[in-house]
Amino acid sequence: YEISECLVGSEMCIRDKYKSNPAIEISADEGTKVIASAAGTVTEISKDDVTGTMVTTDIGSNYKITYGQLKNIKVKKGDEIKEGQLLGNVAAPTKYFSEEGSNLFFQVKENDKAVDPLLLLN
Repeated sequence: YEISECLVGSEMCIRDKYKSNPAIEISADEGTKVIASAAGTVTEISKDDVTGTMVTTDIGSNYKITYGQLKNIKVKKGDEIKEGQLLGNVAAPTKYFSEEGSNLFFQVKENDKAVDPLLLLN
């Protein structure tokens, strides 16, 4: 999968004059399975106009992961999940991501502040 060149970090990627992206976008075909990158607890399932349907997990040590642009959600709030567990599938992009095409919005927060997930992925 391709990771958008307009990445993240503490400085946040400027998408245009008015928006920034506190996450990375992992290019994927619509319908691609999205699996948990770490074990944890589902703390929220939400939806907004920008990132579509999102699943947020608390993975401990003050870290949370949000997976966005999802459909066919397979978990619910309060579920204990395992690393590698199916969370859902990549959805069609929202109008805010129409140029990039379908992708997984992947955000990591430490103490409720976005951090560069590429520093943590191995």
